[in-house]
Amino acid sequence: MPTNTISEAGAVALEKIADLDTLKLEWRQFLDHISRKTQNFMATHLQSCELEACSPSGVLDIVCCKKFSYEELLLDIAVLQKEVSEFYALPLKLRILYDAEKDACTKEKTLFTIFQELAESNEVIRFIIREFGGELVY
Repeated sequence: MPTNTISEAGAVALEKIADLDTLKLEWRQFLDHISRKTQNFMATHLQSCELEACSPSGVLDIVCCKKFSYEELLLDIAVLQKEVSEFYALPLKLRILYDAEKDACTKEKTLFTIFQELAESNEVIRFIIREFGGELVY
């Protein structure tokens, strides 16, 4: 019987861990907490990340949309995991992921890229290029 009681208690604790909405609500507070503890570099990198999922076993997925931030956070994952576990008072394990699609969407376009997209999508610009042999110069 004691084994079932432990299992039930463990299940309740895991349900608490898996509450992603609660973790997300407190995410900004965690970032403030990290920056106050002189971990500003980590807080800055975490600004470009978001909480994606939390498994019932307590694995928290953090998705980065900046490759540099992803790489830097991987280097300090042990420190970050300790900070997250202490702040949330839960035995969380971190998995840091990189989202290349979001990274591509968030990059600022150069003037050349904007002109190139315009040349591909704007009928007037295509006409000028086709009829007059025009070239985009910036």
